[in-house]
Amino acid sequence: MEIKIATEHYNPLLKRKEILVTISHQSTGTPDRFGIRKQLAARYNSKLEATYVTKMKTKTGTNETICKAHVYDSPEWANRVEPKFIKNRNLPAEERKVLAKAKKPVEKVEKVAPKAAKPTEEKKPVEGKK
Repeated sequence: MEIKIATEHYNPLLKRKEILVTISHQSTGTPDRFGIRKQLAARYNSKLEATYVTKMKTKTGTNETICKAHVYDSPEWANRVEPKFIKNRNLPAEERKVLAKAKKPVEKVEKVAPKAAKPTEEKKPVEGKK
């Protein structure tokens, strides 16, 4: 697996580097996010908790994956900015399985039948004066 940095941009507002990476993976499937995350953290000398792969795309039949990643200045800042689902996607497979089992099952809500309307009294026609 060979990682090439296509573009790199520093976002001072969010205190992170926004990176576009091209990964060549000959004769293997698409690499997992956690592996890419570890390699990017090592390359940028950052902590693993401050590095997240946000998007991965592999075209059908090719051995090249394009990834978007964020490398934050600090893990605290990454924790504030990155959404929870991105953090969950970047966990190792074993930890994701544990999280999935730990989630409570969704309780079913019983449907309540609408209240029946009260029968209306039939009004007798008023006899007119002649």
